[in-house]
Amino acid sequence: MGESESHTRLVRSLVDWVAAMHFNGEARHILVDLPDRNAYSKPPQVGEAIPDVYAPLHAGGIVIGEAKTSADLENRHTEGQFRTYLKFCKLNPQSFLVVAVPWPVEALAKDRLKYIKKKENLEDVKTIVLEKLRG
Repeated sequence: MGESESHTRLVRSLVDWVAAMHFNGEARHILVDLPDRNAYSKPPQVGEAIPDVYAPLHAGGIVIGEAKTSADLENRHTEGQFRTYLKFCKLNPQSFLVVAVPWPVEALAKDRLKYIKKKENLEDVKTIVLEKLRG
């Protein structure tokens, strides 16, 4: 299944954010699940899912990044992915989940993550929803 232009744009926003915040703007250490990437530069499977972005940090921990379009935010597949990534982060100290969504659904994404974290007793896992992104 091909990636939508909106999803690809959101994934690239994740890469830009991770690079700026953790790698001095360099993206070469960030594994990204996009069609133009070869198998060696794609993220590993995490549980039952493959995140859009996977970045081991120099100081320890891993950034897991997931991009969701407005249409994909509220479904069981997405909830399962978020749950899997949050559990992974809980088991890997200093790891956290970053989510990129279009700006009109930022609040919904934050609410979904809060709900899953509470339901699964994962409230201490750090999550970030990127803000003001175009979908």
